[in-house]
Amino acid sequence: MLKIKYPVLATVAISWLLAAPLQAALSSKPDNTDLAQPRVDLAPQDVVGIVVKALANNDQPFPDAGIATTFAFASPGNKTNTGPLERFTRMVKSPPYGVMVNHVARDFSEVVEAGNSAYQLVKLTAMDGREVVFAFRLSKQLDGQFEGMWMTDAVWPVSNAGAPKQAL
Repeated sequence: MLKIKYPVLATVAISWLLAAPLQAALSSKPDNTDLAQPRVDLAPQDVVGIVVKALANNDQPFPDAGIATTFAFASPGNKTNTGPLERFTRMVKSPPYGVMVNHVARDFSEVVEAGNSAYQLVKLTAMDGREVVFAFRLSKQLDGQFEGMWMTDAVWPVSNAGAPKQAL
């Protein structure tokens, strides 16, 4: 039989080891380390694709993960105007952006690059069947922690009449 010299310390240690996974599973604070993050090797169309796919699967791997991913790819200037994340989340879930969350289909135009700026149109089909075209404006960051990375400066809805078919 194993004799434990410090039974109270052993009990605390075992309790902590058993409780830690349960606490992590029940924690209301999600682990964002698995979410896509800006990288130098991503092209503008990669960034738009990551953001749009994340919004289509908004609640994977945790509630509003898609919106958190979208915020991660927002340029510093965009974050200044739309953040913090809680405010950004409310904005994305409201008109006119709400149709982006959990949309069921998407169609991408070609990217138009002009120096350190890029533009792309995306036609989304909402869960209720509505189709909405959004314009994405991105910029390549010239300095700071995101230097050399493409990030989203703005997203806005455009009327379907204003989106040339060849663009989609």
